[in-house]
Amino acid sequence: MKLKTLPAFLFVFLVLAISAGAQVPERNGWWKFDDAADLVKAATGDPLLAVGALQSVDGPIDGNKGVKVPLGAYLLMTHKLAANGGGSLVNEYTLQIDFSIPEGNIWHTFFQTDLTNASDGELFTNTSNAIGVGSIGYSSKSVVPNTWYRMIVTVKNGEFVKVYVDGVLWNDGASQDIDSRFALAEKLIVFGDNDGDDGDIICSELGIWDVALDEEQVKSLGGATGERVPVRTKMGWWKFDDSNDLLKADVGEPLALTGTQQSVDGPISGNMAVKIDAGSYLKMNAGILPNGGGAAVNEYSLMIDFMVPEAGTWHAFYQTDITNESDADLFANTGNQIGTASTGYTDNTIEANTWYRMVVTVDNGEFYRIYINGELWLEGDKQEIDSRFALTNDVLLFADNDGEDGSIVCSEVAIWEVALTETEVLELGSSPASQLPEKAGMWRFDDALNPMKAAIGEDLIQHGNVTITTGPAANNMSVMVPSGSYLEMLHGIFGNGDGFMVNEYTLQIDFMVPEASIWHCFMQTDPNNTGDGDLFTNTSNKIGTAATSYTSNTIDANKWYRMVIVVKNGSYFKIFMDGEIWLSSGGQPVDGRYALAESLLMFADDDGEDGTIYCSELSIWDVPLTDEQVAQLGDVNTIPTAIADISMSNSDLGQNYPNPFRNTTTFDYKIRETGKVSFRVMDINGRIVKTIEKGTQDAGNYRLELNAGDMNDGIYFMQMKTGDKVSTRKFIVR
Repeated sequence: MKLKTLPAFLFVFLVLAISAGAQVPERNGWWKFDDAADLVKAATGDPLLAVGALQSVDGPIDGNKGVKVPLGAYLLMTHKLAANGGGSLVNEYTLQIDFSIPEGNIWHTFFQTDLTNASDGELFTNTSNAIGVGSIGYSSKSVVPNTWYRMIVTVKNGEFVKVYVDGVLWNDGASQDIDSRFALAEKLIVFGDNDGDDGDIICSELGIWDVALDEEQVKSLGGATGERVPVRTKMGWWKFDDSNDLLKADVGEPLALTGTQQSVDGPISGNMAVKIDAGSYLKMNAGILPNGGGAAVNEYSLMIDFMVPEAGTWHAFYQTDITNESDADLFANTGNQIGTASTGYTDNTIEANTWYRMVVTVDNGEFYRIYINGELWLEGDKQEIDSRFALTNDVLLFADNDGEDGSIVCSEVAIWEVALTETEVLELGSSPASQLPEKAGMWRFDDALNPMKAAIGEDLIQHGNVTITTGPAANNMSVMVPSGSYLEMLHGIFGNGDGFMVNEYTLQIDFMVPEASIWHCFMQTDPNNTGDGDLFTNTSNKIGTAATSYTSNTIDANKWYRMVIVVKNGSYFKIFMDGEIWLSSGGQPVDGRYALAESLLMFADDDGEDGTIYCSELSIWDVPLTDEQVAQLGDVNTIPTAIADISMSNSDLGQNYPNPFRNTTTFDYKIRETGKVSFRVMDINGRIVKTIEKGTQDAGNYRLELNAGDMNDGIYFMQMKTGDKVSTRKFIVR
C-alpha cells in the first residue's frame, strides 16, 4: 500500500526534531537505491557491489525507490568499520534494513558475515514470517508480505544482539562471543545465503553505524515509511525533591510557577512534594509534537501523584488553555469524584490526606481514561481531534479560571507522547505510599511445637499426618503434607466480587515437590473434599486445571517456588511463579469455580491426585493483587521468608523511589554509628550485579542514586552492609 508524501516543511521539521532529540550519530554507510541508473551508489561511504540481477522498484512512499534482490542475488557492502569491542573483528555495530517481502511463509535472509557465502546467513524470516536465527531465537511477532518495515539490528558481542522493527524490540537475542557469530570482517553480504534460504526481498534503504545504538536512538529512527515512532518513555518528569529548586526537571524543561508554592513531605520517608494553594499553578512545557492526526497534541498520558488536604471542595488538575481564561480540563468535584462535564465523573471517590497516583490517557477521537493507582476509574466520553484535552506546547497544572482550584499537594508529575495501554499504566503502579495490602492470613510453619499456628488470622486445622521439616533457607521451616493429608484454612474473608462467596482474592503458596511427573493438588474449594481439586501439577509438571488450561512452563522436583494465584471471578484467573506470570486465563463465573466458602482446603483432592508436597509459607489477601504487587513478593529462594526486609539496629535502608523504574532510582538510608558502608545489587538468583563502596561514613542520613540503565528488566535486591549488619530492599526494573 502506498502512502502519501509528507508535506516538505513537516518532513523537515520532524527530521530536525528527531535528530535533535535522539542524538543519533551519523551513519558510516548509507545506501538509498533512489537512482535507477545507479542502484548501488552510496549516499555515504563506498558503493555496493551487486552479485546477480537487481531491479529498481517503487519504495514505501511516493517518490521513493527501492531495489528488488531476487533469490540467489545479493549485495556486497564495504562498510569501512574498524575492529572494535575487544576483538579483531567488528563486534559492535548497528545495521538498518528497510524492507518488504513479496511472499510470506518462505525463508528470506537479511545478511551474511561469511564473505565466501559458504555458510548459513545470520538473520532470517522463517516459514512463519518470524525474524531471527537459531542462535538467538525467533521473534514472537511476524512480518506481513507487501508491507514495509524498518528493521534495526544492534550488536554488541559479549552483551547482546537485538532486533527492532519500526522502533519496537522484537527480539532480545542471546549474546554471542567476541569475534564469533555476527562479528563483521571488512565486508558484509546483504541478502545472501549459502543454501537457498534467500527468497526475493525488496529494500529501500540500508545503513550502518560503528556503535550499537540504544533503544531511544532506535525509536527516533522511526519506520520505513518516514513516520516518527512515538517514544514510550517520559517526555517530561518532575519530582519536587529539591527544596532549593522545586521546579527543576528530571526529564524535560523546568516548570514555571505562577503564585506561590511550598516544599512539604511526600508520600514516603525521604520523598518530597510541592503544595500549590488556590490561585497558584505550574506551567509545563510538554515538548511533544502534534500527533493523532491533528494540529495539536491529541495523544498523550499524564501522571500526577497527588493528595488533597481538604475533601468536599473543587480541585483542578490541569488546564489546556494556557491563558487560564476558561474552565480547567480535569477536576475533583465537591462529591470527591474525578472528571469533568464533558467526560463524566468517576463513581469512585477520593479522600482527604490520602495519596493517589492518577494517570490520564488521552487519544482524541478514540478515548479518554482515568486510572487511579493502576485501576480504571473512568472510561470517559471521547472528544474530537484538536478539541477538548488537546495540548499545545504548554500545559497548566492545578489551574482554573474561576477559583475551582483548591489547595493540592503533588509529589510527582510525568507526561508521555502516547496514550499508554492498560498494561503500561498497571506497570506504573500506585502511589509510593501504596503498599501491599494487609494479608487476611499468613502461616509460616516455623514453630516446631505448633506448626499450624497463624502469624495472621486463625490457626490451620491439620487433617492426616503432617511432618515439620526444613524449609528453603536456614532457620526457615516447612511442613511435609503426604498424599491423603491436607490443611484446612479458615481465611476469614467475607463474600465479595458481587457474589455470596469469596470471588476476589490472592493466594501465595511457597512449595516444593519431592517427586516430579505425578499429580499434586494445591487447593480445594469444596470444604467436604468430595469434588476434584482446583489447582494441580499434572504428570507433565505443568500447573493448572482443565477449567483454566495448564502452563507452558514446568516445575522441577526438589526446587522451591513461590506461587501466587490471583482470582477475580468474572474477569480473570492468573498464576505467577517467582514473580513471573505463567498463566492468565478468563475468569470463572461469579460464585463458580475458585470461589471460596468459609474454609479452603490446601493440598487436598478427592481421588488421590495429591502427591506429597512441602510448604514453607501460605498467605492470603482479600483482593486480587496487581502484577506489580505480585512482582514485589519476589522469589522464595532469594529473600527467604525468615529474613524479609531486614532493618538492623545500626543502619536503616529505605525503600527506593520510584519503584518500579527504568533508568534511575533513589534509596535513602541512615547510618546510626560511624563505620564502613557498602552496597551490592543482586538479581533474583542471588548473583551480584553491582557493588558500590561508600567507604567510612559518619552517623547521619544519606541518599544513594542507582543507575540501572545497563540492567535488564526484572526483580532485584539492594543490600547495604555496615560492619556485620545487613539491610535488604527489593526493587523492580522495568
